[in-house]
Amino acid sequence: MATDITGLHHVGIIVNDMRTAIDTFRRLGFHIDAPAYPALPPAPGEQPEPIGAGNTHADFPRGFIELLAFAADRREDLPSEARLVPLHVPDDQLAATRAALQHTVAGLAERLTRAEGAHILVFASADAEQTAARLTAAGVVHTGARTAQRPIAAAEGTSLAPIKYLEISDDAPAAPTGMFPEGRIGAAEDAPPELLDAQVGLDHPNGAVALTEVVICSADDIDAIADRYARYLDRTLAGDDRSRSLDLGAHRLTITTARGLAARLPGERPSTAPGLSAYAIDVADLTATTQFLRARGIELRQAATGEPFIPAGAAHGAAIMFRQATTTT
Repeated sequence: MATDITGLHHVGIIVNDMRTAIDTFRRLGFHIDAPAYPALPPAPGEQPEPIGAGNTHADFPRGFIELLAFAADRREDLPSEARLVPLHVPDDQLAATRAALQHTVAGLAERLTRAEGAHILVFASADAEQTAARLTAAGVVHTGARTAQRPIAAAEGTSLAPIKYLEISDDAPAAPTGMFPEGRIGAAEDAPPELLDAQVGLDHPNGAVALTEVVICSADDIDAIADRYARYLDRTLAGDDRSRSLDLGAHRLTITTARGLAARLPGERPSTAPGLSAYAIDVADLTATTQFLRARGIELRQAATGEPFIPAGAAHGAAIMFRQATTTT
């Protein structure tokens, strides 16, 4: 069994309107920073304009929830608190860079035509190069480990930390964007622990401390999708015909059917299948979280376990389950 995959890195929610999504998640009690949008000049010598998609996070000590929305054509049409992040590209590479960004966003845009919701799932990797080599040996198509930069907010300011990531690709003819039916799947080797430990902005009014589970709802038979993730993670998912699960340290991946989802979260139906239908957030004090949400008039339902959850319809397409954390560190 491989040890390179250590848990969940983040889940990404693609939304129609960034302003609305930020307002929603702040009302749900998450600390959400101002969104950032990449920017490139339309032509050499011109002023940078937003391009592609912008994002913001609800950050935890390890991992985060990402909110992602497509950029408006003009900076004046972005959310008032948005900030542009100019990309420094040589003039002779400008057109190619713009085309590459637009191609990357095209697949995500296709997801949004189906429904708002969780369309991105990234696992945490201890070593992205090792993960890439293992996937290659297993015959899994992927991009290879790539270098990127992740903004890390600390007391002294925000810095860009180097990270490595890869995307797993569906090479089936029916998937020209390379995405799977459930969305974009990948793995990321995060910033050094000392940088993550120095993060600020982790105090969420609802008491959230960690992203701990993602639930994928399959269309019908869960065997094929469970076998696929077993290859990606080099582990076997245990369960029955209704639900399979896999523990990844303190985290869990669950694959279930529509019936299984409804049994666990009464009243829930997947907006897309296969799809990332729900995710779990551990909180420091579940009673306090429940009281906080009810005081704000948030719609709460009760899971089969008795724990509260926010239905997908009130959380931009993916249900949010709340659970008592066993530790707050």
